[in-house]
Amino acid sequence: MGIMVNKRSPVGRYTSLHSHRLVSFEDLSELVLGAQTEVMQIGRGRIEGHFIHASIGGLPISAGSFSLGIRSRGVHSRDRITIGMLTSSTERVVRSPSYEMFPGDVLVTPPRGEHDGRYFGGASLFLISLSPTEIESIFGTGSKLAEPSAWRRNLYKGNLDTVQRVIPRLQTLVATLGKGDLVLTEAAAEFWKRAVVEAMTADLLRGMPSELDGPLPSAWRLVRRTEEYLDAHERGPVHISELCNQLHVSRRSLHRAFHEAIGVGPVAFLRYRRLCAIHTALRFHHADDTKISDLAIQHGFLNMGRFAEYYHKLFGEYPSQTRRLEMSDDSIQ
Repeated sequence: MGIMVNKRSPVGRYTSLHSHRLVSFEDLSELVLGAQTEVMQIGRGRIEGHFIHASIGGLPISAGSFSLGIRSRGVHSRDRITIGMLTSSTERVVRSPSYEMFPGDVLVTPPRGEHDGRYFGGASLFLISLSPTEIESIFGTGSKLAEPSAWRRNLYKGNLDTVQRVIPRLQTLVATLGKGDLVLTEAAAEFWKRAVVEAMTADLLRGMPSELDGPLPSAWRLVRRTEEYLDAHERGPVHISELCNQLHVSRRSLHRAFHEAIGVGPVAFLRYRRLCAIHTALRFHHADDTKISDLAIQHGFLNMGRFAEYYHKLFGEYPSQTRRLEMSDDSIQ
């Protein structure tokens, strides 16, 4: 079973749109087509939202929203420059190494560049990607953005015009595509493609890169080292004492770094990670032949009542409900 698809609408020869309903945090890994993204839910409750994959004149567009806090990291594209705008947020958004984002801000990620962020609450995003050929075609040879140096990883601050005019215009365009009855000529598709690119790169042309105004880079580095160790040791749950020994840091230093960068302590983070692993196993790995209690123990939970409580607080449902939902979805495929 994969993402629940609401609508697949070829809306014209030069445009297309696929609409998806978000049913769990795992679905957010598909927000950007072709990306290699790991997502972990941290906000408590049943996550909701949606996202779309669209194309105008060959320009890939992704837009989406989600209702709860998440941790996201990975690589957007191996051969395209990704430009992402935060269009709304209910709480803080912090991107590594030390960028604090606000609605209207734009983040540029070069090919093979890593994205690494923490959303403390719900948010919505709008993203496009460009190839070197498209950059040359759109900006020509005399523009500042035709230079490779313009596409280094950086955050560009938005302004009042971005929030009041640009974001609503982008949202209206997506809504118009979503109606499914729009047919554009080749010339019209090229016009709207260039309009979207111009809207997303206006702040790059103004040259307003952000200052480092988020958590300290050292905190992000320690969090990243922790996650790299966890990724390399997927044999089972990792205790915090093992982390401290392997990373040669004190519990106090690890605690301070996680609160600074992620907003939760390392013990809670490890628990959320284990709960997310169980959720994914129940949704996708066909764990119906494994007792939930055995699955919980394998991921470091011994007290089943406390485990069920932790699980329900994080996902807004009990493990048995996740399993039943998955089995029900499989039966109607």
